[in-house]
Amino acid sequence: MPTLIPLRTSGPGRPSASRLLLGSVSHTARIRPIFAANGNTAEGPFLSPFRLNWHARQRSLHAWAIQNKGAIELDGLDARRGDGRTVPCVQSQATPPKGFPSRLEGPMSWTGNQYKGKPELYVSRLRQDDVEHIENAVLHFQALGIPRGLLSPDTFPLPDHLRRHLRSIRHEINSGRGFHVLRGLRPSDYTEEEIIVLYAGLTSHVASHRAACIDHIRYEKTDERLGAHLRPTELPVSMGFHTDADAGSILSMFTQNMGASGGDQHLSSFWRVYNTLMEEQPRVLTRLAERWYWEKPSVADGAGTSTTMHRPIVAQVDGKAQINFGRSFVAGHPRYPLRADAPPLRRSQLLALDSLLAAARRHSFRLDQQVGDMLFVNNLSIMHGRDAFSDGTDDESQRHVLRLWLLDRGDDTSWPIAEALDYRHSPLYDVDPTVQKLMTLTEWRSLERTLRVTVAGTSRSHD
Repeated sequence: MPTLIPLRTSGPGRPSASRLLLGSVSHTARIRPIFAANGNTAEGPFLSPFRLNWHARQRSLHAWAIQNKGAIELDGLDARRGDGRTVPCVQSQATPPKGFPSRLEGPMSWTGNQYKGKPELYVSRLRQDDVEHIENAVLHFQALGIPRGLLSPDTFPLPDHLRRHLRSIRHEINSGRGFHVLRGLRPSDYTEEEIIVLYAGLTSHVASHRAACIDHIRYEKTDERLGAHLRPTELPVSMGFHTDADAGSILSMFTQNMGASGGDQHLSSFWRVYNTLMEEQPRVLTRLAERWYWEKPSVADGAGTSTTMHRPIVAQVDGKAQINFGRSFVAGHPRYPLRADAPPLRRSQLLALDSLLAAARRHSFRLDQQVGDMLFVNNLSIMHGRDAFSDGTDDESQRHVLRLWLLDRGDDTSWPIAEALDYRHSPLYDVDPTVQKLMTLTEWRSLERTLRVTVAGTSRSHD
């Protein structure tokens, strides 16, 4: 139940609006009377416009509101306390956006405490004979002498029990908790080409389609020294919670090296975030379901053209809420500001973004991560973020993660992408397999950065 914040309501000689200051964030509240059981307007202590001592007043205000069965409604979004937590307004009806469910139920609605420090709940380990079967499939494909883009379950054959294991991962992504880690591979045992074949081959058993490129996510310090305008994926910086926008229904990542320190991955269930917002701040969901101005870069150096669109951040299909979100696309980024003619965000939109991210942090957990892990994430229901990291001096301590976006249309558990999201993923997938860019790190490094970013791999995104 949300904390109730009572104010003196409208009446003779009383203001119809008050300035509410909670911590360092102010919010104008239009006060709508909520009537007590006897039908009279509820009365209570007036919260004057000075910095409130939250901890000193919270209990008495809460008790007053329960006693009088009254509270206020804010015309807009909820205010925030000085410690960053949200003070939810009490609304007469917690109504979801049109067509959305009032609550999302199932294993995908989890909180981070369920998995914090419990990798056995989401990690499956390959047996030694499984690894040998995978290595045999690599050799089989290489003997065919065909382009890497033709990797498929047919050209990367696995025994039935291993196929079932990989299909069970797809089921977990679509109908279970929404993420899974496959463990037991050692990248140092393989050549660069074998790594790419192994990765694309295994993922072909998990999802029916893959993007045309494998990204090498690492600190591109050489390009930085040459003056390139790097994106966050190319820098050792932290990255807030997001999904890979317009990238497909499944995100996969294959850890090659961990770096010297930092770089931890964090996951958060958007379904649990949705339920939290419905309980505490339903108007945030209404804002997120509205059409927002989006801007995505289309060239590497940040000085060229960009694609603009108007579309929501959240949508739903068959009662399943979905999210497509990167804050920089709607609010800009210090390194990649929006165009000068971009419409400014309204205050309610900024508060909606803050509330979304605060709820994501609240329900998140740090993923247990090892070299060789292959992570699969539902990119429409699970948000992810990353800590800043530091590289060491040797190759083994240079953080290096492969990323391959997947689109699953394989069975009746697959997620159709909500039409309202106006998803722009076709250029990633509508590529002739013979020209897919499934590159090794050496091949990747040999390209000019402009080609790497716009043609060969790195997403046309900031996040």
